[in-house]
Amino acid sequence: MSTLSYSAIISERTLNGREPSTGTGVQTKFLVRGMSFWYGPKQALWDVSLTIPEQSVTALIGPSGCGKSTFLRSLNRMNDLIEGTHHTGDILLDGVDIYDRGVNLVDLRRRVGMVFQKPNPFPKSVFENVAYGPRVAGVHDRARLMAIAERCLRGAALWDEVKDRLNDSALNLSGGQAQRLCIARALATDPEVLL
Repeated sequence: MSTLSYSAIISERTLNGREPSTGTGVQTKFLVRGMSFWYGPKQALWDVSLTIPEQSVTALIGPSGCGKSTFLRSLNRMNDLIEGTHHTGDILLDGVDIYDRGVNLVDLRRRVGMVFQKPNPFPKSVFENVAYGPRVAGVHDRARLMAIAERCLRGAALWDEVKDRLNDSALNLSGGQAQRLCIARALATDPEVLL
């Protein structure tokens, strides 16, 4: 059984004196308590409990098929899009249960952005890929969209390579460039968390 056991990883870190740094005054961004997850009758995650502090980088390491992506997709409820899935336990973002009926999924996914393992640029120009999220959020001023695109492409270390090709199709980028474009696109909505 290849199942990611977060509690085992945390316990090992504690036993080896490598507890995660929490720092004074650092708030919890995500709190996961007793979370288990199923695809239909097949259980994929077992009793995951994990605290992720704000302003931190957390890495999930494990073999293929152990549940890393399932766990990440649970943090912004992307698994809701898969029929027959269900979970138990709690996932709190800033103290609010993300599975509460009153949670707005569009707002949650704006706050918790995701870059997928395989790059998936939209069949649009480089500029339009980055401007897509801000446009959906109501930004229509071309100068502001251009500033957002430049800031995010710089943040994804792609600006110098595409600044003269912003109107070219994103589908013509190399694999590495496409992945960095997807990072820039995710940054464009200013998410609080990036998965």
